[in-house]
Amino acid sequence: MIHASSFVAFLALVLPLPTLQASAQDGSTVDARAVLEQDLRSAKSWNVEDLWLRAETVRSVVPAKDLAQAADGFLREPSLDAKSALFLVALRLGAENPDAERLSEALLPLLGAPEKDLAIAAANLLSDSEFRTLAGDGRADLVARLQATAEKGELDPELNLAAAYAWYQIGGGDDRRQARARMTEFLTSNDANLRALGALTLARSNAEITGVLYDELKKLAGLPGERGRLAEAYLETERVREQTERLLRQRGTGDDASKRGKETPEQAQFRTVMSMIQSWHIEGDHAKREDLLSAALNGMLQAMDEHSTYFTGKEYARFEQDLEAGYGGIGAYVGDDPDDGLFTITHPIYSGPAYRAGLTSDDKIVRVDDWPTLRQPVDEVIKRLKGRPGTKVKLYIWRRGMDRSLIDRPSEDMAVEITRESITIPAVQSQMLPGAIGMVVLNDFSRVATSEVRKALNELLSQGAQSIVLDLRNNSGGLLDEAVGVANLFLPKGVTVVSTENRIDGKERLDTTADPIVPTDMPVSVLVNRFTASAAEIVSGALQDHKRAVIIGKRTFGKGSVQNLIRVPGLEDDEYEDENGNARHDNWEKLTKDANGNGEFDFAPRVKLTIARYLLPSGRSIHRELDKDGTILSDGGVRPDLDVDLRRLDTWRIEELLKIRRTNAVRDYVDANFPASGELSKKELMQQLADNDQRDVARYPNFEAFLQSLNTPLPADDVRAMVRAELRRRVQDQRGKEYPQGDFVEDEQLQEAIRVSLKARSKKPADFAEYQANIPQESLARVHLKGDEKVALRDALKELTEAKKGDGKLSANVLDRLSKLLEENLGGGD
Repeated sequence: MIHASSFVAFLALVLPLPTLQASAQDGSTVDARAVLEQDLRSAKSWNVEDLWLRAETVRSVVPAKDLAQAADGFLREPSLDAKSALFLVALRLGAENPDAERLSEALLPLLGAPEKDLAIAAANLLSDSEFRTLAGDGRADLVARLQATAEKGELDPELNLAAAYAWYQIGGGDDRRQARARMTEFLTSNDANLRALGALTLARSNAEITGVLYDELKKLAGLPGERGRLAEAYLETERVREQTERLLRQRGTGDDASKRGKETPEQAQFRTVMSMIQSWHIEGDHAKREDLLSAALNGMLQAMDEHSTYFTGKEYARFEQDLEAGYGGIGAYVGDDPDDGLFTITHPIYSGPAYRAGLTSDDKIVRVDDWPTLRQPVDEVIKRLKGRPGTKVKLYIWRRGMDRSLIDRPSEDMAVEITRESITIPAVQSQMLPGAIGMVVLNDFSRVATSEVRKALNELLSQGAQSIVLDLRNNSGGLLDEAVGVANLFLPKGVTVVSTENRIDGKERLDTTADPIVPTDMPVSVLVNRFTASAAEIVSGALQDHKRAVIIGKRTFGKGSVQNLIRVPGLEDDEYEDENGNARHDNWEKLTKDANGNGEFDFAPRVKLTIARYLLPSGRSIHRELDKDGTILSDGGVRPDLDVDLRRLDTWRIEELLKIRRTNAVRDYVDANFPASGELSKKELMQQLADNDQRDVARYPNFEAFLQSLNTPLPADDVRAMVRAELRRRVQDQRGKEYPQGDFVEDEQLQEAIRVSLKARSKKPADFAEYQANIPQESLARVHLKGDEKVALRDALKELTEAKKGDGKLSANVLDRLSKLLEENLGGGD
């Protein structure tokens, strides 16, 4: 049964008022202001749907020009109630030449309205494309308000979604990307209602209907009611689009049809297989055409060699970031902590704003501005941390020992405001070791490698370094120019670092062009391992060929090929205003050309194509050769002069160490015995043990009791090493400088480099108190003799065998050769 008063109200909404009826009969001009006055008196009793219905009725009858003038007049009045403002804005958006600035001023206060339905209605109106015409700060302010509303966790989720949709519609570039990510978050909710709202909002924003979004819409489409019908409509639209594309691909239209006649059998086969996948494969309805194309192109390249690759625009963007080594952000290494799943600062970049703001290793970022990070993808959190240098971001930091309820609902006293800066990711760490040995660790050959190694070497030489250890372990390479630049810091001017051979240009040689920084008579050792590759192999191999350094460690990876990055012809990067003149797009810079209209800067695809081989100065190739089945034909790589293994732990010991790590036992021990504040002697002891504990467990307070409490079969030295690693992590935060990856207390390969460095200066580790308890007197290295040395040794051993058969006497020449070989290669004297 419908109540009489409700029915009268309904008729008032859908039927023209007497004033309008009269105008239709006699053709006189409608008094638009009188109509709106009457509607505004009634609007307070209408719900939001009534407002929209009545606005549509009025727009259909009142001339647009008159309606615009009347509505603008009422919008200027300062005492409009919320429903009247919504009604007038809805009318005005449908009339001619709406004033977007005035309309946004009327709607923005309503985003904070206590009535949820009014705030959602305001957000829905703000998604109108008219608001994209706002100039300058007006649009930026609107986008900022929509973002804040979308991300504010304590608001109603439906309002969050409505604001996120408007944010997506009005924003551009990074805003659209962040807004869509905010909508996508709802697909992972445990609440079925929120998942449904998120799916419908995403589909409304023209998101590609695949994966989780497709699954959610499929569920909704099977339900009765408005949501089910809407989900089915979105799915049907997607089906029609796919069918249309399929028909066009199969039949061709216009020019495509004429071109199809020229299609080669190979092209036709490729197209047919792609259609078969999309039509018949069990997951074919989810397969995107561009993903299949990328996989096919990548497959062709990988069939040629393991280093040739096809990069989509997004993949190339990540690759380019690694090479450039810079971005705008807070300056910290971050990731999810496997122990608690929280987004964690692994350690800050000590020259960056995060460290200056007081953030340290193991701090948990639980909220970025008003956006919770819990259970969010790492890449999405990182996007929110990055931004234009000079902009501010508020982080909410949770630390161990705090109330765990604060993870979900952080308090304001947990907030740290940081001003973003241009961050250069450090490529180098350095340290002066006992015995005047300067150690430089180079992590990669990014754009800053040469300049950072030069700076580190100058500092070490000014501090009195008498020998250098260059650590290239785990360095996977990078830019060829940087490899030549780093080698030039050690090699004299005018010598060859590397040459390349290719099919087109023949052979090209790259030589040093300046005098070295490191004196040519200063001993140099280079540490390598099986993860040392490409540019790092060029440097280590060149120094080895020129007999400028002793190479220590394990055989390197064996990547001796040259790749060029080539933009796919016919495809262009989007264009942008380069505000800071760095010739790179930063995510805050305005687009001037957006080819696909997605509001984001997109790179064109690239092909990383192998075009040449590296040859070291001696002419040897370091490239590892494989057959088509992946069988290694030639190991390649740089073979170290001294082969040294790192200590390997038995499986049971590794399992025991992991078992302890999964608890807080080590952290709790350090907290209890090395308090952050208190006795200065405790701080000094912490620093001393982190630097060099002489492998002495007796120096650790209450260590025996701690070891007993662990109830572990591990030897005390393994537990000591775990505790020391935690101390080093904390001490580097306190001093604001990272420890290099090499640690002479625990690292056998670095110990061998120290032994070689000292021996070249007629010294040995036992001469230094810091090394006496850590470095064994006997070398653990296995010597790799070069070809001529093997021949000489073989001849000497042959004469030795003959002498044993005869009179037992050796010639002075043989003795000299044996003595020299042993001295040069076995390190005689240790």
